Amino acid sequence: MTRPAAARPPSRARAWPPRGARLLLAVPQREPLSAPLVGALAVLGGVVAGWLVVGVEVLAQGPFAALAGFAWRGYHILPTWLPGADVSLEGSHGAFAWAVLLLSGPFAVLVVGFVVHALAEGLAAPPPVRVVAFEFFAIAWLQVPLLLIAAGAPGGAGPVSTLYERLGEPESGRWAAVALGGLALLGIARLVGEQAVAVGGTWLRVDGREFRRRIALLFAAYPFAGAVAVAAFERAFGPPLLPLAGVVLVGVVVWVRTP
Repeated sequence: MTRPAAARPPSRARAWPPRGARLLLAVPQREPLSAPLVGALAVLGGVVAGWLVVGVEVLAQGPFAALAGFAWRGYHILPTWLPGADVSLEGSHGAFAWAVLLLSGPFAVLVVGFVVHALAEGLAAPPPVRVVAFEFFAIAWLQVPLLLIAAGAPGGAGPVSTLYERLGEPESGRWAAVALGGLALLGIARLVGEQAVAVGGTWLRVDGREFRRRIALLFAAYPFAGAVAVAAFERAFGPPLLPLAGVVLVGVVVWVRTP
């Protein structure tokens, strides 16, 4: 006679996954963008940012020109699709009025570039917006040392050079502007290089100085070259040789000063 099997206790239903466990799903990773593609997109963004820099300079120049006593008739679009301000230079104006007229544009883009870049980073804007905002910042700040250096270069042009012409071309002041521009370029290139690494690290490696320098070139120096090409339509830096020399100088200094 067989013994009846012992009754098994009722099993409790178990939830899956167990309580407290974390469910992990395998998601295919997106392929990172290649460096040449990132560079091409950065240069394209630099052209857009350069056009915006020129636009902000012109928009600021008109009202400041009116405050300085110049006749301002509004804005117009040049055949190259760049904006322009209708400002009459007739009449007698002092040194302060000329300084306000010629330096208001570069000063305005300095402030706007800093604010736009800070807002894009602080608000965690989408990566394309962050890149264009940073390139606006980089172009606005890197152009200032070149404008100072161009004041002492033979055949140089730009607002600082024009200001010296209006003030009688003091040679001592020109050399001081060149020295100040060189010092400013060293400091600004360091700042731009650090910010380029912070922005470009989203796509590319930053675990070595060689990689960080490449990022600084991709997101700062190359877009600056695109912006200079835009500014060349206005002959902002004078003869063609000067813009090319400025681009090379900026690229070398940004490469050396990036930490």
